[in-house]
Amino acid sequence: MASEIGLLVEVVQAGIDETLSYLTLHVITCLVPAFFIAGGISAVLSDHFVTKYLSGDAPKLQAYSIASVSGIALAVCSCTILPMFAGLYRKGAGIGPATAFLFSGPAINVLAVVFTASALSLPLGGARAFFAVTMAAAIGLTMAFVFGSGEDSERADAKPAMTDGGHVTDRRPTWVTAGFFGSQVAILLIAATGLLSWAVKAPLLVPLFALLGYLLWTKFDREVIEEWLQETWFFTRTIFPLLLAGTFVIGIVGAIAAIAQGLGPLETITRGGETFVAHQVAPGLLTKRIFGETTLLSAGLGSVIGAILYMPTLLEVPIVGSLFGYTQGLMADGPALALLLAGPSLSLPNMLVIWKTIGTKQTALYVSLVAVSATIAGLIWGLLLV
Repeated sequence: MASEIGLLVEVVQAGIDETLSYLTLHVITCLVPAFFIAGGISAVLSDHFVTKYLSGDAPKLQAYSIASVSGIALAVCSCTILPMFAGLYRKGAGIGPATAFLFSGPAINVLAVVFTASALSLPLGGARAFFAVTMAAAIGLTMAFVFGSGEDSERADAKPAMTDGGHVTDRRPTWVTAGFFGSQVAILLIAATGLLSWAVKAPLLVPLFALLGYLLWTKFDREVIEEWLQETWFFTRTIFPLLLAGTFVIGIVGAIAAIAQGLGPLETITRGGETFVAHQVAPGLLTKRIFGETTLLSAGLGSVIGAILYMPTLLEVPIVGSLFGYTQGLMADGPALALLLAGPSLSLPNMLVIWKTIGTKQTALYVSLVAVSATIAGLIWGLLLV
């Protein structure tokens, strides 16, 4: 009885540890800047810009080109992209361009692609970049085709954004808006990166905060600033609790998977010089034997595992390389690519927030499209191109 209680305590502790790890790694450096950017999109970005470039009625080549490559400038994970996605969607972006942006944000950031190419292989890094852009456009176009621009118009009428940045567009130069968002994105990128120490980050962040403060003080009305803060709080109270709940559940699921393999949920595992806690990687260990060759099963499982597990930015690379043994030749190229494509773009916490933002049917289709397209990309790469 005592051992069972102890095991239950470890399972709960795994959920708590996963949540605390998420809070420690992401809240201050990732989510806080992302929430402020999302609030700015809703309060400051003009309706004219969203309508012209990202609405359901915008020219498709233009809208999907912008949305599909937007992730190049954002080194964010599947959860950090959510406030920005929700901000664009509430502002009036079409469901197609919005979901293309949602996928591309974590999937094709420069750091992830470069890290994949250097740590795993150059061809795999190139394949990740190519298929991520292609998948983003295909997913967005499919979402728009199924749900149509009519729903976008109905959504805009039924659920307008709290604020409208368009009313000051004529009095605010383009460089001011660019500086407002550019400084915040730069703050997010610098604060979130693990490649720099805080001794290096601090001198880089000070002038960016100074620029943002100068713009707010001299170029923005008090009313707009208040609207920005209101929108930021709206996204925080809507999204953050779901992220915490989903992350806790991920820890519980991982602990159960560890116990099923005879491991302690809090036990440490070392693979290829990388150390992991058992509950963080146990779901992947269950299927490791399947990944030795590219098959429909291995590519499909790779995409499903990637879609369920929460992977902070860049963590998918050591998971594929060390844990599943890609660098030792134990994991085939097909499932490796499928996991690299689906992993950064989806997670259980991510799915909960997407469901809250766009609804059940839309979320089900989006998740299915990511999993299926990642599987197809893995099969094409592993069977035909490698």
